Amino acid sequence: MNAHPSPKTCPRPTAGRLLRWTTALALSAGLAGLTHAFGVTPGGSAAPSTTSANPFFGNADAARKGEELFGRTCQQCHNTRGHGGKCPQLVRGAWAPGGANSDTFMFETISKGRPNTQMASFGLAMSQEEIWQIVTFLREEAVRVKAEAARKKGDEDDTWY
Repeated sequence: MNAHPSPKTCPRPTAGRLLRWTTALALSAGLAGLTHAFGVTPGGSAAPSTTSANPFFGNADAARKGEELFGRTCQQCHNTRGHGGKCPQLVRGAWAPGGANSDTFMFETISKGRPNTQMASFGLAMSQEEIWQIVTFLREEAVRVKAEAARKKGDEDDTWY
């Protein structure tokens, strides 16, 4: 018995089939790159992260140092206090605490950068401690922004006539 199929049982690919496969492959690669650029995997979960947590979580001193580092390093693209500029805002939505992107993912993004985006790698220019301080600042700022939004919403409800 012959282990290889005969040419009659193995159809030759047609131009239409090749075009469909090439298109499907290109769309899959494009979707994967797009979702990676925005920090979400195709399954909708957070981008890959490790189990380590922010060592400076809740540390006000680290947040102050992170604010100063952010102002020197990140503000040019992400605007004042991470509220968004020519690059994404970092205090609401997927980047906010409880959003799709974990502290570890944020750390890795700052450290390694994001391929095919304007996000550069800062892992060689900054220490791990400094990067974690920036993450701490952004998380503290996100909490402040959320509280301020809730306060403003409450002010609208308390209109006196």
